[in-house]
Amino acid sequence: MKPVNLIKTFMIIGLMGILSSCSKDNNDPKNKTGIKFKSTYQTAKSTLAEGIALESFKINISEIEIEFDEHDPMFAHDSFASDYEFKGPFELELMAEGNPLEVILANNVVLPAAAYDEIEFEFDKNKNQNSAMYGRTMVIKGSIHGTPFVFWTDKEIDMEIEFENQVHLNDTHNALLTVSFDLAALFNPALGGIDITSAKDGNNDGLIEIYKNDPDGNSDLANSVWSRIKHIIKAFEDKYDD
Repeated sequence: MKPVNLIKTFMIIGLMGILSSCSKDNNDPKNKTGIKFKSTYQTAKSTLAEGIALESFKINISEIEIEFDEHDPMFAHDSFASDYEFKGPFELELMAEGNPLEVILANNVVLPAAAYDEIEFEFDKNKNQNSAMYGRTMVIKGSIHGTPFVFWTDKEIDMEIEFENQVHLNDTHNALLTVSFDLAALFNPALGGIDITSAKDGNNDGLIEIYKNDPDGNSDLANSVWSRIKHIIKAFEDKYDD
């Protein structure tokens, strides 16, 4: 199985990156597409503020949309084609016990032969009342100088990425789109990340809570973390916006 690059660059910028690749399989007459999410986390002390350790990371995505390039001749020949939506919600665990994880969604979905130019992710709060993530969009847990902490947000945000080059699928190509979250960069002050070592356990219950109106008095810090996330997403979108 010989790999064929759809996008010839691997982009990990701050929190998020995307790599598109395509493999040719002569034994399968249909193109099949999957979306892989993963986290990366360098545990070296130089990547995080002293005393910070990350243990788990979860996100909730309500929808993923891959958009066709309506100006490409391939689109005109495929009259039934429309933007393809992967309907969620998708609750993704991308780190557990300090170990980065991978999750593949919508594996082996057959997409119409056409050209694609953009992918959009909708990060939304979890609406499943039976889930530990209920009411939350993102949850990060770890420890600060040995004391457990939890950061979470219920903020919603969309991320739109225009492919640097059009992604063309035909009936003999398989494609895997990979979204990689670089957690170390989020909390690395040397890269503009947020130093959360100032977070406090205000109610002395043994857990440092960092979120809006938390009982420990870390709301301002939670806002800084969320602002950093938004900044990274915006910078990433601008870099690949035609």
